[in-house]
Amino acid sequence: MIAYLSGKIIEKEINYIILNVNDVGYKIYISHQLLQKLSLNTKTSLWIHLVVRENLLDLYGFEIKEEKIFFEKLISISGVGPKSALLIMSISDLNELKQAIVNENIQFLTSVPGIGKKSAERIIIELKDSLEQIKKDNYNSTEYADVVDALISLGYSKQKVLKAISQIKTEDKGIQQQIKEALSILSNK
Repeated sequence: MIAYLSGKIIEKEINYIILNVNDVGYKIYISHQLLQKLSLNTKTSLWIHLVVRENLLDLYGFEIKEEKIFFEKLISISGVGPKSALLIMSISDLNELKQAIVNENIQFLTSVPGIGKKSAERIIIELKDSLEQIKKDNYNSTEYADVVDALISLGYSKQKVLKAISQIKTEDKGIQQQIKEALSILSNK
Protein backbone atom coordinates (compact mmCIF):
# COMPACT_ATOMS: atom_id res chain seq x y z
CA MET A 1 0.00 0.00 0.00
CA ILE A 2 1.21 3.49 -0.82
CA ALA A 3 1.11 5.77 2.24
CA TYR A 4 3.57 8.58 1.42
CA LEU A 5 5.21 9.91 -1.74
CA SER A 6 7.90 12.49 -2.31
CA GLY A 7 8.95 13.78 -5.69
CA LYS A 8 8.85 16.53 -8.30
CA ILE A 9 5.58 17.93 -9.72
CA ILE A 10 5.71 17.54 -13.48
CA GLU A 11 2.08 18.36 -14.31
CA LYS A 12 -0.84 20.24 -12.71
CA GLU A 13 -4.45 19.89 -13.79
CA ILE A 14 -7.78 21.05 -12.34
CA ASN A 15 -7.99 18.48 -9.56
CA TYR A 16 -4.77 16.46 -9.67
CA ILE A 17 -1.02 16.56 -10.12
CA ILE A 18 1.45 14.16 -11.66
CA LEU A 19 4.28 13.53 -9.20
CA ASN A 20 7.55 12.12 -10.56
CA VAL A 21 8.95 9.73 -7.97
CA ASN A 22 12.13 8.02 -9.17
CA ASP A 23 11.05 8.31 -12.83
CA VAL A 24 7.54 6.97 -12.18
CA GLY A 25 4.67 9.43 -12.59
CA TYR A 26 1.87 9.12 -10.04
CA LYS A 27 -1.49 10.80 -10.70
CA ILE A 28 -2.60 12.17 -7.32
CA TYR A 29 -5.94 13.86 -6.68
CA ILE A 30 -5.61 16.81 -4.30
CA SER A 31 -7.78 19.59 -2.89
CA HIS A 32 -8.09 22.90 -4.74
CA GLN A 33 -6.40 24.71 -1.84
CA LEU A 34 -3.35 22.46 -2.03
CA LEU A 35 -3.30 22.70 -5.81
CA GLN A 36 -2.99 26.50 -5.52
CA LYS A 37 -0.01 26.17 -3.15
CA LEU A 38 1.99 23.78 -5.31
CA SER A 39 4.11 24.84 -8.28
CA LEU A 40 5.34 22.96 -11.31
CA ASN A 41 8.88 21.58 -11.16
CA THR A 42 9.07 21.81 -7.37
CA LYS A 43 9.65 18.99 -4.96
CA THR A 44 6.81 18.06 -2.63
CA SER A 45 5.86 15.32 -0.23
CA LEU A 46 2.32 14.07 0.29
CA TRP A 47 0.50 11.67 2.59
CA ILE A 48 -1.40 9.27 0.35
CA HIS A 49 -4.69 7.42 0.58
CA LEU A 50 -5.08 4.65 -2.01
CA VAL A 51 -8.61 3.82 -3.21
CA VAL A 52 -8.89 0.37 -4.78
CA ARG A 53 -11.92 -0.60 -6.82
CA GLU A 54 -12.55 -3.30 -9.41
CA ASN A 55 -11.28 -1.31 -12.34
CA LEU A 56 -9.25 1.51 -10.84
CA LEU A 57 -6.57 2.56 -8.40
CA ASP A 58 -6.80 6.21 -7.35
CA LEU A 59 -4.35 8.12 -5.18
CA TYR A 60 -5.45 11.04 -2.99
CA GLY A 61 -2.76 13.31 -1.57
CA PHE A 62 -2.61 15.48 1.54
CA GLU A 63 -0.05 17.93 2.84
CA ILE A 64 -0.41 16.89 6.47
CA LYS A 65 -1.30 13.55 8.01
CA GLU A 66 -4.29 14.98 9.93
CA GLU A 67 -5.94 15.87 6.60
CA LYS A 68 -5.51 12.29 5.40
CA ILE A 69 -7.03 10.93 8.62
CA PHE A 70 -10.00 13.30 8.31
CA PHE A 71 -10.46 12.30 4.64
CA GLU A 72 -10.55 8.65 5.71
CA LYS A 73 -13.22 9.47 8.31
CA LEU A 74 -15.30 11.24 5.65
CA ILE A 75 -15.17 8.36 3.16
CA SER A 76 -16.18 5.90 5.89
CA ILE A 77 -19.59 7.65 5.97
CA SER A 78 -22.26 6.02 3.82
CA GLY A 79 -22.87 8.07 0.67
CA VAL A 80 -19.59 10.03 0.81
CA GLY A 81 -17.10 8.87 -1.79
CA PRO A 82 -13.48 9.95 -2.19
CA LYS A 83 -14.19 12.65 -4.79
CA SER A 84 -16.98 14.14 -2.65
CA ALA A 85 -14.75 14.00 0.43
CA LEU A 86 -12.00 15.84 -1.46
CA LEU A 87 -14.51 18.50 -2.57
CA ILE A 88 -15.64 18.89 1.04
CA MET A 89 -12.03 19.38 2.11
CA SER A 90 -11.55 21.96 -0.65
CA ILE A 91 -14.11 24.43 0.72
CA SER A 92 -11.94 25.54 3.65
CA ASP A 93 -9.02 24.57 5.81
CA LEU A 94 -9.33 21.55 8.08
CA ASN A 95 -9.94 23.51 11.29
CA GLU A 96 -12.81 25.53 9.81
CA LEU A 97 -14.34 22.35 8.43
CA LYS A 98 -14.16 20.62 11.80
CA GLN A 99 -15.64 23.70 13.47
CA ALA A 100 -18.54 23.72 10.99
CA ILE A 101 -19.27 20.08 11.84
CA VAL A 102 -19.11 20.67 15.60
CA ASN A 103 -21.40 23.72 15.21
CA GLU A 104 -23.78 21.67 13.02
CA ASN A 105 -23.48 24.16 10.15
CA ILE A 106 -25.44 22.30 7.47
CA GLN A 107 -25.39 25.30 5.10
CA PHE A 108 -21.57 25.27 5.12
CA LEU A 109 -21.46 21.61 4.05
CA THR A 110 -24.25 21.90 1.48
CA SER A 111 -22.24 24.57 -0.32
CA VAL A 112 -20.22 21.64 -1.73
CA PRO A 113 -21.56 20.46 -5.12
CA GLY A 114 -23.16 17.03 -4.69
CA ILE A 115 -23.64 17.30 -0.91
CA GLY A 116 -27.29 17.69 -0.05
CA LYS A 117 -28.97 18.30 3.26
CA LYS A 118 -29.24 14.58 4.13
CA SER A 119 -25.56 13.94 3.39
CA ALA A 120 -24.55 17.00 5.43
CA GLU A 121 -26.67 15.82 8.36
CA ARG A 122 -25.13 12.34 8.14
CA ILE A 123 -21.60 13.82 8.16
CA ILE A 124 -22.44 15.91 11.22
CA ILE A 125 -24.05 13.02 13.09
CA GLU A 126 -21.18 10.63 12.39
CA LEU A 127 -18.27 13.00 13.05
CA LYS A 128 -19.50 15.53 15.62
CA ASP A 129 -18.94 13.43 18.75
CA SER A 130 -15.36 12.46 17.88
CA LEU A 131 -14.49 16.07 16.96
CA GLU A 132 -16.03 17.45 20.17
CA GLN A 133 -14.00 14.96 22.23
CA ILE A 134 -10.77 16.11 20.58
CA LYS A 135 -11.77 19.73 21.24
CA LYS A 136 -12.54 18.96 24.92
CA ASP A 137 -9.22 17.16 25.36
CA ASN A 138 -7.40 20.23 24.03
CA TYR A 139 -9.35 22.67 26.18
CA ASN A 140 -8.80 20.61 29.33
CA SER A 141 -5.07 21.16 29.12
CA THR A 142 -3.95 23.92 31.50
CA GLU A 143 -0.97 24.59 29.25
CA TYR A 144 -3.28 25.00 26.23
CA ALA A 145 -5.44 27.47 28.16
CA ASP A 146 -2.37 29.45 29.20
CA VAL A 147 -1.21 29.75 25.58
CA VAL A 148 -4.69 30.86 24.45
CA ASP A 149 -4.96 33.43 27.25
CA ALA A 150 -1.49 34.84 26.56
CA LEU A 151 -2.23 35.36 22.87
CA ILE A 152 -5.64 36.89 23.51
CA SER A 153 -4.05 39.31 25.98
CA LEU A 154 -1.81 40.48 23.12
CA GLY A 155 -4.91 41.66 21.25
CA TYR A 156 -5.66 38.73 18.93
CA SER A 157 -9.24 37.44 18.61
CA LYS A 158 -10.02 34.09 20.17
CA GLN A 159 -11.01 32.66 16.77
CA LYS A 160 -7.66 33.61 15.18
CA VAL A 161 -5.75 32.34 18.22
CA LEU A 162 -7.48 28.95 18.17
CA LYS A 163 -6.89 28.64 14.44
CA ALA A 164 -3.17 29.47 14.82
CA ILE A 165 -2.68 27.07 17.72
CA SER A 166 -4.34 24.27 15.79
CA GLN A 167 -1.64 24.65 13.11
CA ILE A 168 1.30 24.02 15.44
CA LYS A 169 2.52 20.77 16.90
CA THR A 170 2.28 21.17 20.66
CA GLU A 171 3.83 17.88 21.75
CA ASP A 172 7.10 18.27 23.69
CA LYS A 173 6.99 22.07 23.43
CA GLY A 174 6.79 24.46 26.33
CA ILE A 175 4.35 27.31 26.62
CA GLN A 176 6.89 29.89 25.41
CA GLN A 177 7.71 27.89 22.27
CA GLN A 178 4.01 27.38 21.48
CA ILE A 179 3.34 31.10 21.91
CA LYS A 180 6.31 31.95 19.70
CA GLU A 181 5.15 29.62 16.90
CA ALA A 182 1.53 30.82 17.15
CA LEU A 183 2.71 34.46 16.97
CA SER A 184 4.68 33.62 13.86
CA ILE A 185 1.53 32.22 12.23
CA LEU A 186 -0.61 35.15 13.40
CA SER A 187 1.86 37.74 12.12
CA ASN A 188 1.90 36.17 8.63
CA LYS A 189 -1.84 36.72 8.17
